[in-house]
Amino acid sequence: MVQLMKPTVSKEHVPLLFHEPHVLSGFRHIHQPWTYYFLSLFQIHNECLNSWTHLIAMLLVIKKMMTFSKEFSLFTDPYMWPLTSGILSIVILYLCSSLAHCLQSRSELAHYTCFMFDYAGIGLYGIGSIILHYNYCMLPSFNIGILQSWIIPVGVILGVCVCLCCSISKVRYKRPYPFIRKVWQLGSVGGIYALLILPIAHRVLLMILTSEWDKGLPHHIEQMIWFIMAGFFFGSDIPQRFFPGKFDFLGHSHQLFHICIMMVSWKQLDGIYEDIVEWKTSLYEKDPPTFSSTFGAIFLTIFINLIVVVIFTESAKQFINQGKSCERKTDHISVKKKN
Repeated sequence: MVQLMKPTVSKEHVPLLFHEPHVLSGFRHIHQPWTYYFLSLFQIHNECLNSWTHLIAMLLVIKKMMTFSKEFSLFTDPYMWPLTSGILSIVILYLCSSLAHCLQSRSELAHYTCFMFDYAGIGLYGIGSIILHYNYCMLPSFNIGILQSWIIPVGVILGVCVCLCCSISKVRYKRPYPFIRKVWQLGSVGGIYALLILPIAHRVLLMILTSEWDKGLPHHIEQMIWFIMAGFFFGSDIPQRFFPGKFDFLGHSHQLFHICIMMVSWKQLDGIYEDIVEWKTSLYEKDPPTFSSTFGAIFLTIFINLIVVVIFTESAKQFINQGKSCERKTDHISVKKKN
């Protein structure tokens, strides 16, 4: 019978692929039954809080959605479709992230596949935020004319690019990862963030120039601050960079990054709620959002990102097999030399 709650091991006992910078212990065993990894949610290891932070975040977002449903008709009112589809993208983001960190240690292929699903979720959240911000957070003075009709298609493309660029960087580079890999990741995420944050940045600029506030703006400023902090922790490996092994289980940068992202989505939804309530009259004076520009964009991004995941999972499979083939050749040569 397989032991399902095995003690964790140090990094010397797992392949290089599973190593994390400045993390020395708390690794789970590889090639165990799937049950072992699901049950590891209730075991202390270096990925445990990465799973729980976004699992809790997902449940909190669902709870907030249920609260919204008492005030808004989320599915029958077309004006609320952007809110519902945006929340759907957040829930999927957290589900993909939580499962990725929970299951990635099973094998090399599982590691690649899980994190590609994670990247797909990040790209989906990007287009979901574009749908939210351009429907609820945009002032009338932010007039982009004919470009307005291109926002959602461009957002879908950028959402796919996030998944594509992050998957390329995952397969292309080996641990210890070079800095250029984070350029691939942060560059693609930064591109979609620049587009989704424009309506809010415009409001912040007007606030600076006129000193006029609205109820939603403080929440949006907070979400921007939390996003900057998330980028800092993701890119810096602080604090474990200065104290290797001291933050293996609690307090390392990826956990802090997860908490920051959780706060981004939380303050984002708080701000959007205030915007809907304050500008409800003007909201219903506009043409209603269409299915294609809300749920359609979400489902299209999911579909294309799934194709990206399948393609790069096959690429990772070949990459892994080539690596094993090279190892066998090296072992064969070593044996011949000894003989």
